[in-house]
Amino acid sequence: MNTLPIRLRRLSASTIALLAALALSAAGPAVAATAPNTAGQSTTSLRNTSTVSAQSLAQMVAGPKATVSNASVSGKDVQIGTVKGLPGDGNAITEGVALSTGSLVDPDPTADSDTDITRSAVLGPNDALDTTGDFGVVEDPAGLAKVAGTDVYDEAVLEFDVTATSSNIVLYYSLGSEEYAGATEGTPASWQSRGYKDPLSIQVNGTECAHVPGTQTAVSAASINESSNAAYYTANVSGHTPGQIPVEFNGYTSALPCQASVTPGQKVHVRVAIADAQDGQLDSTVLLRTQGLGFTDKPITDPCNAKAGSCDIPGNSNGSNGAKNGKDSATPPGQGKPGVTDYSAASPTASPKKTVAGLPLTGTQALFLGGIALLLLAGGGVALMLRRRRLTGSEAG
Repeated sequence: MNTLPIRLRRLSASTIALLAALALSAAGPAVAATAPNTAGQSTTSLRNTSTVSAQSLAQMVAGPKATVSNASVSGKDVQIGTVKGLPGDGNAITEGVALSTGSLVDPDPTADSDTDITRSAVLGPNDALDTTGDFGVVEDPAGLAKVAGTDVYDEAVLEFDVTATSSNIVLYYSLGSEEYAGATEGTPASWQSRGYKDPLSIQVNGTECAHVPGTQTAVSAASINESSNAAYYTANVSGHTPGQIPVEFNGYTSALPCQASVTPGQKVHVRVAIADAQDGQLDSTVLLRTQGLGFTDKPITDPCNAKAGSCDIPGNSNGSNGAKNGKDSATPPGQGKPGVTDYSAASPTASPKKTVAGLPLTGTQALFLGGIALLLLAGGGVALMLRRRRLTGSEAG
C-alpha cells in the first residue's frame, strides 16, 4: 500500500469560506461572486426525497420496463442523484444518474451540513480548479481502499439487481474529476499524476468491469488523461486556468462500456461506487447514462471514444432494456446533436478541433483573484486553490 505517511488536511471549507468572505469584503466590489450555473443544466439529489430514491435512480439507468429490485445507496444525500443538460457530442453522457465524492447541488447557505461544500461538482461553468465537498466520511462499504491502495473518503455507492434478458450486460458510464488540474506553478504536474487517483468501481455480480477498453486497467484519472489513452479523454483545464467547456470537471472521459457475461432470466447485481483517495479533497464524479444499461447476445466490438466509435450496443432481437424492444438493447450515450457549440477555439486542449454539442455559455467565470491574493498575504502563502498536500519521496506514481 502506497500512502502518504503524513497528510496535511486542508482547512475546513467553513473556515476557508470565512477567510474568503473577509478577503472579498476587503477587496471591494471589484471581486466578483461565483458565476451562475450554465443555463439549461440541472441536478437533483437524494435530498429531494419526494422525487429521487435509490429505486428511481436504478430504474432510470436500466430503463422503465426493466425489472429492477433491491436498490440501495450509501453516502451523503447530496452525493447521489441526477444530472441533465451537460455538454457533449454523441460520445459523451449529457444526462443520467450521478455519484460524486462532492455535492451534486450547490450548497445551501442556511444549512450547517453544507459548510464543507464549495459548489456543485458537476454544473458548469468550470468556475474553479479545486471544487470540493469534503464530508469527512471514512466508511468504505464498497471496499474501495483496496482498489485505491490507500485510504478513501466521501464514498458514494449505488447498487441494485436487474433481471438479464440476454447473455451480455453493457452499462455506459463516464468519469469526470477535479484531479486533472495542475498542482502548483513550481510543480505543474496534475494531482492525478502525483498519486491522487480517486477510485471508481463498477461491479457486475462481484466482478470489476470499469476498465479502459481492450485492457484490464482500472479506469481513473491516472489511466485516462492527456498522455494515457487520450482517445477517451477531454481536457477542461490549461495549466492553472479552468477550461471553457461548461461543466465543472477539469477533465472527463467519453462514454465507456462496462461489459460482462450474464445468465438470461437471472438477477444481475450491479454496484457502482466512487471515492476520494488519500484525502477528501477535489471532487470526482461518475455519470451513468439514462437508459444506458442493456443486454445483448452480441459483444461490443467498437467502443466509443472521444473522437470515434458509435457508442451503440449491437442490434439484437432478444435484447431489451424497456426503452427499445429489439434493435439496440440500451440507448447509446449520444443525445443527438441539437445545435452544436464549437468550443475548440476556447478549449485548452491541443487536440484536433472537435465540436461539442450543448448549450451556449452564459454568465462569466468567477474572478477570485483579489480574494486569493489577500488570502496569500494573510495566510502565509496558502493559496485557496491549492490543497494542503504533502508529497514525500514515496509519492505514488
